[in-house]
Amino acid sequence: MTTERPDIAIVGGGICGLTTALALEQRGWAPTVYETASEFRPIGAGILLQTNALLILDRLGIADRVRESGVPLEDSSIRSANGQVLTRFDLDRVERADFGYGFVAIHRAELQRILLEELDAEVRTGMACKAVTDTDTPAVRFTDGTHIEPDILIGTDGIDSVIRDAVAPNVEPRVLDSIAYRAIATVDLPEQHRTRGIEVWGEGTYTGGAPIDEDRFYWFATASESAVEWQTDSQPTKAMLRELFSAFPAPIPAVVESIDTDTVFSTDLADVPSLERWHHGSVIVAGDAAHGMLPFAGQGAAQAIEDALTLAHEITTRGTSAAAFETFETKRKPRADRIRVESHHLGALSTIQSRVGTRIRNLSVRVLPDATFRRARRRRALHTSLPETTDSDQHFDIR
Repeated sequence: MTTERPDIAIVGGGICGLTTALALEQRGWAPTVYETASEFRPIGAGILLQTNALLILDRLGIADRVRESGVPLEDSSIRSANGQVLTRFDLDRVERADFGYGFVAIHRAELQRILLEELDAEVRTGMACKAVTDTDTPAVRFTDGTHIEPDILIGTDGIDSVIRDAVAPNVEPRVLDSIAYRAIATVDLPEQHRTRGIEVWGEGTYTGGAPIDEDRFYWFATASESAVEWQTDSQPTKAMLRELFSAFPAPIPAVVESIDTDTVFSTDLADVPSLERWHHGSVIVAGDAAHGMLPFAGQGAAQAIEDALTLAHEITTRGTSAAAFETFETKRKPRADRIRVESHHLGALSTIQSRVGTRIRNLSVRVLPDATFRRARRRRALHTSLPETTDSDQHFDIR
C-alpha cells in the first residue's frame, strides 16, 4: 500500500471528461485524458446549458467565460406546430434572480475549447479504447497497441462506451423508433429571436433550438421513423426538412432553409438503461457512459458536468477509490436516473404521433400554470450536486 497520489486515466475527451480533468487538476491532481479523435476540431452542434450546469462551471471558475462565449437566453417558449404558445419561460429574470445564472446556448466545440485552454493536464488524442482487460487493477488496451495500467480508470466515453462494458457487461443503449437531427445554421435572425430559445411540439415531430452567437443558430429536431420512412438516404435532404418543418413557427423555417444538410448530425434517438452500478473495482463511468439520456429535458451535458465535479471531489477527499466511488454513486445516481426518466416522459409527451393525442396534449399544456414548469427547473437547480469546499490534500491509498 502506498499513499502517493494515484495515476488517473480519463478515457473520453468530451465535456464530461475534460470537466472531470479540470476539477481534479484544480485540486492539485494530475489526470491524463485519452481521446479517440485525432484532434479537437470545431465540429459538432450546440449545447443548452441550464442553471445547474452553470453553477458547477462557476465553482470551476469558468462560468463567465462560457457566458461571454455563448448567448445568455432571456426567455424560451414551447409552441405547437401552428405557433400557439403552450408555455413560456422567463429564463433570465427568474433563474438569474434566484441562482445568479440563467441559461446559456453555446457551441459544443467552444465549450471544449474553454476547458482545454484551462487545462494543464496531458490530453492524448488519437487514442481509441479497444478494451478494459482488468478492473481491480485497471488495464486498458487501445487500438494503436498502447497498453496502460492506471490506478483509477474513469470512463467518460459517451453513450456507446467501451469502458461501461467492464462495469455493466452487455448493457447496450436503448434505441427508440425516432431519428435525432442536430445542426448549426448560419442565419440572419430577427432581433426578437436573438436571445430566445424555442421548442415546437408537433405530431410525431419535435424541433427547436437557440442562437449561439450573432449569426448562428443551434437547431435540433426529432422525427419518428414513420414520418421519414420515404427518405431513403440516412442523411436528411432539404426537401425532407422542408416537408417536416417549413410550416412550423418562426424562426424554424428560416433556420431550416439556412442549414447545410451535409453538416447535419443524424443519429438514432437512444438512452442508456438504468445501470445496477456505475463502478467495478477501480473503474467507474460517468456522463453519457453512465446515464446517457434523451435530449428532451436538455440535461445531458448538465448531468455530465455535475458528475465531473462530484467525482473529482470524492476522489480527492475519500482516501480510497472504493470509498470515493461508493459515495459518488450514492450522491449522483438517484438524481441522474430521475432526470433520465423525466426526459423520457417529456419525449413521449412532445412527440405524440396521433392528431387527437396532439390536440389533447396542447390543450392540457396550455392550461397548466407556468409555475408547473418553473418548479421543475427550480428543482433541478436547487438540487445541483455542489460539493462543499474541502481540503483535498490528503493521502490516497492505492491498493
